[in-house]
Amino acid sequence: MPDHQNVERRLAAILAADVVGYSRMMAADEVLTLQALKAHRKVLIDPTIAAHGGIIVKTTGDGLLVVFGSAVEAVACAVAIQKGMIQRNFETPDDQRFLLRIGINIGDVIFDGKDIFGDGVNIAARLETLCEPSGLCISHTVKDQIGEKLPLAFVDCGEKTVKNIPRPLHVFAMSPQAISSGPDIPAGSKREQRRPARTYAIATVAIAITVAGAIAWGQLYRSTPIPRASSGATVPEIAAPQRVSIAVLPLLSLSAPAQDDYFADGLTEDIISALGRFSDISVRSRSSVFAYKDKSPRPEEVGRDLNVRYIVEGSVRRNSERIRVAIRLTEASRGNLVWSENYDALPKDIFSVQEDITRRIVGTLAVRISSLEAARVATKPPSSLEAYDLVLRGRSLYARATRTSVSQARPFFEKAIELDPKYVSAYVELGFVELKAVTEGWTSNPADAVQRAEALASKAIAIDERSAGGHALLGAVHLRRGNYDPALDELRRAVALNPSDAESYNFLGATLLFIGDFEGAIRAIELSSEFLPNLSTTTFFNLGAALLLSGRAEDAVRTFERSKERYPDNSFPNAMLAAAYAVAGRTEDAARQASEVRQRFPYFSGSNFGSQFRKPEDREKIVSALKKAGL
Repeated sequence: MPDHQNVERRLAAILAADVVGYSRMMAADEVLTLQALKAHRKVLIDPTIAAHGGIIVKTTGDGLLVVFGSAVEAVACAVAIQKGMIQRNFETPDDQRFLLRIGINIGDVIFDGKDIFGDGVNIAARLETLCEPSGLCISHTVKDQIGEKLPLAFVDCGEKTVKNIPRPLHVFAMSPQAISSGPDIPAGSKREQRRPARTYAIATVAIAITVAGAIAWGQLYRSTPIPRASSGATVPEIAAPQRVSIAVLPLLSLSAPAQDDYFADGLTEDIISALGRFSDISVRSRSSVFAYKDKSPRPEEVGRDLNVRYIVEGSVRRNSERIRVAIRLTEASRGNLVWSENYDALPKDIFSVQEDITRRIVGTLAVRISSLEAARVATKPPSSLEAYDLVLRGRSLYARATRTSVSQARPFFEKAIELDPKYVSAYVELGFVELKAVTEGWTSNPADAVQRAEALASKAIAIDERSAGGHALLGAVHLRRGNYDPALDELRRAVALNPSDAESYNFLGATLLFIGDFEGAIRAIELSSEFLPNLSTTTFFNLGAALLLSGRAEDAVRTFERSKERYPDNSFPNAMLAAAYAVAGRTEDAARQASEVRQRFPYFSGSNFGSQFRKPEDREKIVSALKKAGL
């Protein structure tokens, strides 16, 4: 402990970094591992920390503890390091790659000689453990500090409970795909000198991003265009539409033959049409956006002319070996880049490729827009609330998935229905609140709650028979009751109405799992994960169970290990990990994991485990695997 008479306290941004799998790498080749680590630090890590004003206060064999005077510089430094490491790992064999996890927090820190102490340090270390390899996790205080000072897209992961920290941490994360696809961020004063040009096309950006942490509906309403401003007018701050609106500008063809424009134009039209399937998104028509073809308008100009909040831009590059589509989402009023991604495909069947790319782009866009809108509305005063804003606030609370937050979400949806009795999304969201209370055991009368959810689904469908959300909710009700055939009908209807709806795929995957179609369940959940890569604990369970029952025990092990890492306090995935180890023949791992389950979850019982499976033989396989593990 530090000497209380000779300590210095000050507020600092703390960066904690750790090498993933360092012990395994050292066991395989100590000399090579140490040489590589020293090279990474000398060439990239230490110079980047110094350039951003950081001070390394502690090193371990596989980790660093760094302090900064600015949260902005700490985050910019972390992104630069992770991006550099991703590039350095690009051509390195998998077993030799150095992958870092980085967590950042702001807190009151005790400086004692060459070491630092305090809760702020502990929280940074815990954030690092929540981070995915090559990613970044920051606390809510860090997110507030950086605001819009850096062009980075963080996903709100909600509150997380971690070891030895008495209160839940509100966590924001960037995936390695988001980091690699984002802009380069120079240190300090150089940052303002390197703003990217406001060109509407994306040329050759190496991007692959998946977005997490938001509810998957992304369903927002229409607004009325305003007259075009005169050419000499000063560009004003764009008046935000009542409900979210978006313009998809014509994708630029970067292929050699000029006549290949047809593919880019066709993909643009497909995206416009598919976004329109989200009942609350107002998408500008083809005729409106194609006026910008072969032009390079500023985002604020498009936002003003078409009265939209967001702009989708991109490019298509196609040859005989590969199709690459680059997409980015920009906030019109400020020109801020808020999301970008690359999609690659083999052009074996050009039409199925076009359909697949469209589905993936639109699904991720919808999730991203929903997250952005929820964050925007959360900063508005309560006096500005209308039905749309109420639903967004309710979604934001529901996404935290705690008993308190879900309970708090309910009145927002109820008030939205009161204000707008034909607002389909409000009925759907309220229905999922009812179901959530049932599945989590938060209600003393589950039968009544399921009945209310069914009534809300029926009301949503009565208002709009083509509501994918309404059919998904009704399918989830049938699934809860064990009525698998009608559940399958409704969920297939939901997916047909909106092939980019992540939650519909999740419920479809669960239904297919319980009726015994394991390969179908795996495909449905994998489609969902394209839009929502940060799987919920339930989705992890369903995917892992489908893999285990389909004979892919090692894949199931990896899935449940990921689930345990992300949700360590959930008993079911922990127990299923033991079962997967046992089926995979990893006896010692199974015994160790089973012992952990018995210690941490003393009331766990495998006697009625798997009761939702329709086929007795599937239930027996699950129970047998648990028994084999000692549970």
